[in-house]
Amino acid sequence: VSGLLACSKEDWFENLQPEINFFAVPEDATGEEADLRRDFFENTGIYLLFNDTLGIRETPTLSGEMVNEPQVLNFSWSMTSANTYPDSLVFDYFQDVTQQTAAAQFLQEEVLPALPELFYPYSLLLVRGGILFKNNYGTYAPGVEISVLPALQATAIALGDVTNLSAEEKDNLEAEIIKEFVTSRIDLIPEEEFAAFYSYSEQYYDVYSFNLPNPYELAGFLDTYRYDWSVTFNSRKYDKLAFVEKVFEISEDEFRATYAEYPIIVNKMEEIVKVLNKYGVNIYQ
Repeated sequence: VSGLLACSKEDWFENLQPEINFFAVPEDATGEEADLRRDFFENTGIYLLFNDTLGIRETPTLSGEMVNEPQVLNFSWSMTSANTYPDSLVFDYFQDVTQQTAAAQFLQEEVLPALPELFYPYSLLLVRGGILFKNNYGTYAPGVEISVLPALQATAIALGDVTNLSAEEKDNLEAEIIKEFVTSRIDLIPEEEFAAFYSYSEQYYDVYSFNLPNPYELAGFLDTYRYDWSVTFNSRKYDKLAFVEKVFEISEDEFRATYAEYPIIVNKMEEIVKVLNKYGVNIYQ
């Protein structure tokens, strides 16, 4: 293709560039934040970020000029919008390296040790305040603020100042983060591991809702996604996801008490717990 741009091979436009890992700390970067990010990667194998702009790529144009192109994290795998134009994300970045260090230590010392490496994200974007969606008109989407946003390139987590959290608040935050890590990557566990779980509701998967027993719990389905018209709540995918989410949300005693009238649901819970425990996610132990 490049031969079309020149009269001879010697005049071909050269567009070769060295591959740059924008998630890694640049070799010439110095300072406390750079050291913190390097140490975190060395200890966990996860890239640590404090800004969704990863760096600048210099790209030559056909005229030979260099154009600076910001390399920004792409969270589109996790964003949905009913608007014609997609929303963008708004982050409240840490401004204090002391808070950055406390946030990184919380993840490294309290969260990650409780999480099997199978569910580790590629990178972590740690920010201070809640993550907001913003539309193209510059206004915030009402009521949409989240603390954990998993995506392919990175998982963003709004931690605030963890040094001011109580022990109970830290435990709740840790549980929420682990839940999001596991549920967002649950498909990494082979499907055959869930065969026993699926067997209880096998005849009811993907059938029209009016063909299901009433109430749906008699067929072994939770109501988590029942009213979400964008998904099929009685599919294998969302049946599994609903149970995985539920065992993170309530204790075993509460689960058994809540669904005591539906032994099929209790049996499916036990199967989900077996699979999660097998893969190192400690549930109800």
